[in-house]
Amino acid sequence: MASAMSYFLRSWTDGDGGTDREISQAIYPEYRDEPGHPAWFPAQQLGASQEYSSRYVAVETLHERTVAYATLWELRTNRYRFDLAVRPEWQRQGIATQLLAQVTKDAQGAGATGLQARVRDDKPEALEFISRRGFVESHRMGAYRMDFAQSDGSDWQNAFARLRTNGFEVTDLSAEQEKDPQYLERFHELYSAARDGWPDPDPDPMGPLPVPFELVKRWLDELRLPDAMFIVKHGPRWVAFTSISGIGTAVHPEYRRKGIATLLKAGSLADAHRRGLRGETTSTASPAMQAVLKKLGYRKLWSEIRLIREMR
Repeated sequence: MASAMSYFLRSWTDGDGGTDREISQAIYPEYRDEPGHPAWFPAQQLGASQEYSSRYVAVETLHERTVAYATLWELRTNRYRFDLAVRPEWQRQGIATQLLAQVTKDAQGAGATGLQARVRDDKPEALEFISRRGFVESHRMGAYRMDFAQSDGSDWQNAFARLRTNGFEVTDLSAEQEKDPQYLERFHELYSAARDGWPDPDPDPMGPLPVPFELVKRWLDELRLPDAMFIVKHGPRWVAFTSISGIGTAVHPEYRRKGIATLLKAGSLADAHRRGLRGETTSTASPAMQAVLKKLGYRKLWSEIRLIREMR
C-alpha cells in the first residue's frame, strides 16, 4: 500500500502523453485488443477532446511516477464533463478527492451549469464516491459481448434475404462509394435523422446540435472494413445502417419497429462469422437496441452509468 500523502498534483504537460491510456489499462485490463474480436467499450476514461479546459496528473513523490489524472472539457455551452482515473494500488489515498475538487473548481470558474461523470456499475466504491458528491444518475450505457464459439451462425444466414423479401435493398459502404457520388450526403442525412430518440445523458433543451458533415466524413474515411458496413435502402432512400467495426447500428425513425435492426444486425454477424472473426463487443443506451442484442444472443457485461451534478 502506498504511503498517504506521498504524491503531488500538477498540470498536465506534453510529456504526460499516453499516461491516461496506461492508467486506464491498469484499471480495466479487460479493455484489451483481441484478435478477430472488434470491440467498443464505454467507460474507457479516454473521452476527452483535444480541446480540454484543464488537465492534471497526480505524481508519486519518490519516483515521480504518474498515478492518476483528471481532464475537464466542455460538451456544449456551460455543460462540462470530466474523466478521472487513479491506479488501483493508489486508490483510497485521497487523490480522487483532490482531483475532483480541482476540476469542479475549474468548471465553476468557467461558468458551468452542469458537470457530468461516468462510472461503471461494477465499480461500487467509485459509484458511491461520486454519488456522495451530488451527482445523480441520468442514464446507462450497456456493454454486450458476442462470442462466435458459442454459435455456428446458422440463425443469421438468411437475415439479408428476409430484408430483400420485405422490399428492401441491402448493400455496403464500399459498393456505394464506387457507384454513388452522393454517398456522404446520404449517410449524413440518415445519421442525422436516426439520432431522433437516442438516449442522451445531458440533453440540450434546444435539441441536439447538428452533426458536422466533416465529422461524418472522417468516420467513414477511417472505417476499417467499409465492405462490412451494411446499408438498407428503400428505393433510393437510405433507411438503416450497421457496422461491426465502428459507428454502430441505427434505423431512420420512419422505419423503426419493422424488425429492420434485428435482421440487419443478424446479417452483419453472419458476414463477420464468414470472415473468420471471433465475435464482437458493443455498447448501447437504447432500450430497443439492447433488446435486439439480447435476442441475437449477446451477453451483457455491465453498464456505464452517466451522472449529472447541476451547478446553478
